[in-house]
Amino acid sequence: MPRLRRNLLPAALLAVLVAPLVAPLVAQQLPAPSPPDSTRAVNARMKSDLRNLVTAQEARYAQASSYARTVAELALDYRASLGVTVEIVNGGPNGYGAVARTAGREGSCVIGIGIGSAQSPRTEVEKKLAPEGEPICDGDGLTERAVFAREAQARASGALMRVAKLQERHFGRIGAYAASLNALTGLNIAATVAVTLELAAAPNREAVFLATATDSRYPGYSCVLASGWARFTSSATTLAEKKHAGGGSMAVCDVFK
Repeated sequence: MPRLRRNLLPAALLAVLVAPLVAPLVAQQLPAPSPPDSTRAVNARMKSDLRNLVTAQEARYAQASSYARTVAELALDYRASLGVTVEIVNGGPNGYGAVARTAGREGSCVIGIGIGSAQSPRTEVEKKLAPEGEPICDGDGLTERAVFAREAQARASGALMRVAKLQERHFGRIGAYAASLNALTGLNIAATVAVTLELAAAPNREAVFLATATDSRYPGYSCVLASGWARFTSSATTLAEKKHAGGGSMAVCDVFK
């Protein structure tokens, strides 16, 4: 037994001496911390309450042509979760902001509808703002830029899908695709989004079109959509990641950053 103790002592000393050297190396390889499960659950509950508030507000607007300025005005149609307080801020007949807080928790979740970024509330700790109609929270692991980039990518992709739908409708009426966006009746595109359109002939001589969408807030990124395979004058690939339009009238996008 005494011999066994003498053999263990060097190993114990070695562990004590090596641990401080190994710990920094291990820490470098660990992924960035994600929000704890409790924080994630609390934020999910507050985001749900804010979305439910939007639903109640839209129902009120449909009946009264104006939004409620206080949560008390929605007492019959809306109730926040237990422990969550929701406050309407900068409310007016055509828009409002809302802040959700949980008792005993630092931070908040916010949302804005129809009041613009200047009046939309920011989260209390990280001072984050989100695109209209999308809730954002302190401690959710998202940056403001990442949220707006995701929204810009969705707008660009959505614009191309609307172009594709209207092009098929146009083709059904006159037997040809429109060469100009002005010919697509009912096309509405966000002010920050620009769409270009090009026609070409596929190898089987059928007409096809290529549409490209960019957002002025995120230069260097794009979405592309092609109705078929053809040799286009413009590039049929996205700007940043060089993803190729698939030819099936589905938008393909860079990851906007």
